[in-house]
Amino acid sequence: MKSKLLLFIIVSCITTNVFSQANTNINQYKYVVVPLQFDFLKGKDQYRLNTLTRYLFKENGFDVYFDEQELPEDLFKNRCLAIYANVKKVKSFLSNKVQIELKDCRGNLIFVSDEASTKVKEYKEGYRIVVKEAFESIKFLDYSYDPKIDNALAQDITNAKSQKEAEDKAEIERLKKEVDALKAKEVEINKAAELRKSEAVAKQKESELQNEKPKTVNEAAPVKVPEMKRDETLKTELIVGGYRILDSDGAVAMTLLKTAAPNVYTVKGKDAIVFKQDGNWVYSENTGSSKVEKVLKIKL
Repeated sequence: MKSKLLLFIIVSCITTNVFSQANTNINQYKYVVVPLQFDFLKGKDQYRLNTLTRYLFKENGFDVYFDEQELPEDLFKNRCLAIYANVKKVKSFLSNKVQIELKDCRGNLIFVSDEASTKVKEYKEGYRIVVKEAFESIKFLDYSYDPKIDNALAQDITNAKSQKEAEDKAEIERLKKEVDALKAKEVEINKAAELRKSEAVAKQKESELQNEKPKTVNEAAPVKVPEMKRDETLKTELIVGGYRILDSDGAVAMTLLKTAAPNVYTVKGKDAIVFKQDGNWVYSENTGSSKVEKVLKIKL
């Protein structure tokens, strides 16, 4: 009897410590992101389970978004402002059992709820019951957003930012090489096509016993770079998946589309990229006849 009591006290202390640590961390996150589809289900928002999960977070004071909807601007720029929730199915015989996991932007586990189970066999009703039951552990955390980040977390974010900047720089160089390689390949293809065309013309002229020289095929005109005033500060307009760049008249100068690397965008309709370097936004394009790079006065 005494051993059982001692075991109960130890488990209670461990559980309280876990909850306390989770509560310390969770209050420093401004948003919660819920996936529109959980891995153990076959479709988006099946049984409206994802909607239920988002509702439970909202009801308990969290600012919640689905992962596929438009995000707030600060979260769009810094995904580490959010925690990422997921409902995970736990293997169980003759019952529906789940847990709710909370992770940070780098996939580190912050908190795991208690397991919740039910013997209700009907999936729609059964899953809704266990998700609500599992969420009771999160209610216990008594979440309240605290914008003050502790030194350890701030240092972690600084280190992650430095690592990300190095990765972004490498990604920029990789994208530049890809653009140059594509342009070189295009030049080779065009030269081969011109050569075949010239040979065909020569054979035709020879067969007709004419002395006319084959006509010289003009090289393709270089792609024009968007005309922008040197000292003009361009306006930006946030869109889904990137930005529109507007000139002083409000006309669209170019459309930037987000790539896998933050601070690197492709220019819609052109073999060009815009990337951040030494605090400036740089437009880089290989026109085939020359390479163009210029600093843009924009704020993204």
